[in-house]
Amino acid sequence: MLLGIAGFVLIGLVVYCLISSKMNAIPIFVAFPIIIALLCGFAPAEVFAFIKKGVGTTMSTAILFLFSIVYFALMNDVGMFDPLMNFLAKKAGNNIVLVTIATGIIATIAHLDGTTAGTFLITVPAMLPLYKKLHIRPVVLCCIISAAISIMNLTPWGGPVARTAIILKTDASILWHELLPLQGVGLIIVLAFCIYMGLLEKKRGAGLNPTGKAAELTEDMSMAGNDAPADPSLKRPKLVWINWLVTLVVILLMCFTKIPLYGAFMIGLAAALIINFRSATEQANAVKRHASAALLTPMILLTTGIFLGILNGTGMMKSMANILINIMPNALGPKLATVMGCLSVPFGMMLGTDSFFFGFMPLCIGVAEKFGVAAHDIAMSMLIGMAGVSLKEQLKFSAPYLWILSIITVFAAGIIGVFQM
Repeated sequence: MLLGIAGFVLIGLVVYCLISSKMNAIPIFVAFPIIIALLCGFAPAEVFAFIKKGVGTTMSTAILFLFSIVYFALMNDVGMFDPLMNFLAKKAGNNIVLVTIATGIIATIAHLDGTTAGTFLITVPAMLPLYKKLHIRPVVLCCIISAAISIMNLTPWGGPVARTAIILKTDASILWHELLPLQGVGLIIVLAFCIYMGLLEKKRGAGLNPTGKAAELTEDMSMAGNDAPADPSLKRPKLVWINWLVTLVVILLMCFTKIPLYGAFMIGLAAALIINFRSATEQANAVKRHASAALLTPMILLTTGIFLGILNGTGMMKSMANILINIMPNALGPKLATVMGCLSVPFGMMLGTDSFFFGFMPLCIGVAEKFGVAAHDIAMSMLIGMAGVSLKEQLKFSAPYLWILSIITVFAAGIIGVFQM
């Protein structure tokens, strides 16, 4: 009972500090678990053993993030995505539905790098001028991007899958192979959603000569930001097809070989640097441009290993699960995977990404396993339901749509056998 109470206190502190931004995630995941474990009577040597084991489970995922972020950021710098983005934006023209469809396609491709900021920095500049011209609400642009992100986050280098793999102590590529059919279904769902949003805006009167509510649009259209455009001197238009070929090889290595995921990105990054930059200085600068962005997430993932290692090593997680089992209705237990999958969007929005995956998900897994629900099933359902919805400024408009999409996706996953409903 004492360990269970200590576990709830620990998770409560972590979630509160993450949500309130009282301090950075790194000291949160390091300091609180160590202090709580020591207060519970565990010797320093035992705590250090928990830390070593926990960090070992997050190491490969942290390396994957490090190399995948730099790889896709570099490919964006050299303009690999530019021709496709320009083509889609141009073809959309003045057709409202084609504009929203193009938005979904561009966001899907742009999110290959797994970073939300990068996806918005690519998609918004490409599509916002058309949205202004046709009097389509910018919030629609953000909502479509969020929907595309939620499906593309099911790639192994996407945050939700990587975090779930850590919780399940498995390889992210194994989860991805199971999720590939669902990604195909999900892309169809996103495309249908883009069409629906286009028709909705058309009904509002959007167009070159707006009518109805679209003619009264007063929403801020500036979408201002301080991000500087990419350096034009870095563009390599003559190497676009070679860069796409390298990216395809990286993806094929992950799909059809047993090479570690981070190994595929190491090979891809090495090839990309050689192909696009002649000198050692240019290659070093290409990496340095994204070093700070690439380091943060891996460092957080490594420190979550301390948090999870102590939760499991001390027995706090097991004790918390036992406490919850005693107060949960027995009828709910066997259906917990489906229930949590459907509720993942509101919980994810309230808790935030790290709190959701490293605080809430392990607890749900511990409870579900006591009712005979596999850890795999509860994790997959919550991953599918949550994936990528974290844009708090979009809550009022986007949350209802994205929640509905997540529920549809959860049931689609259950039907095709991704998890047992």
